[in-house]
Amino acid sequence: MAQRTLQFQGLEVFKAKYDLIFKEVFLGDLDLLASLISSILEIDIQAEYLAILNTELVPAYETGRLSRLDIRIKTADKHIDLELQLNNRYNMDKRSIFYLSKLFIEQMTQGLDFKDLCPAIAINILDFDYLPHAEYHNQYRLKNTRTHDELTGAIEIHFLELPKARFTENNNMKNLWMKFLSADSGEMLEMLAKQDPMMEKAISRLVYVSADEKLRYEIAMREKAELDYNNDMSGSFEKGKEQGIEQGIEQGLEQGVEQGRMQERLEIARKLRDVLDRGTIVQRLGLSAEEAALLDGPDAD
Repeated sequence: MAQRTLQFQGLEVFKAKYDLIFKEVFLGDLDLLASLISSILEIDIQAEYLAILNTELVPAYETGRLSRLDIRIKTADKHIDLELQLNNRYNMDKRSIFYLSKLFIEQMTQGLDFKDLCPAIAINILDFDYLPHAEYHNQYRLKNTRTHDELTGAIEIHFLELPKARFTENNNMKNLWMKFLSADSGEMLEMLAKQDPMMEKAISRLVYVSADEKLRYEIAMREKAELDYNNDMSGSFEKGKEQGIEQGIEQGLEQGVEQGRMQERLEIARKLRDVLDRGTIVQRLGLSAEEAALLDGPDAD
């Protein structure tokens, strides 16, 4: 299991990219969330105009063992789905489109007319390489494939890949946020704290959250559940493999015996060809259609 903490100024601090930590840092201080979203979308969003539509962590499996962070946010004129993924669950493009469509559906249930629908924006922060591009931030909108004219600005999908963002040289606000989320050392946090007051505020919040005993206990229980699950899955795999080998051996023996019996019947049948006709031989020996065909094949006397 990946190391979830780092040492910062003599304290054990959680890395900001883990779902429970991210939630507590950014939903606990909407100024930080507004800054993060503003830097990604390149617009000015004020914290007082942010409304969080959900606060729960969504289980990635029915067992509730793992979670993906999915935060739905409403601004004055936009609906935003912010998703943080540490592991590649694949089909991220389809997943993002699915959650994006739900932002429209939820607006329609509020009785709005089509003309009143707010743009829906999906922001996917990924802790793995996903797209075949060197740039870590890629944005997609609906455009004419021939003329590249934009159909509408109502749909927008962003993918931000943290592994590609760690080594960016330009310390604009977006790059600082990506480095904050991917920071894996106290030295990195020290450097970021000197770059911008918002970074200093975010790191102070991270230190504060990391000291929460209730949260630390919840994370410890999460890690235990993940270890237990991985152990159970490993045991189930080994047991299944052993059963598969045993079944394969049994099936192989049965097939070998049956093939031996078939060869024996064919040998007898071929010796009877001199005294009995084919139909009688097939009937008396109970040959199958496959065996009868082999009796007439190139190996027949």
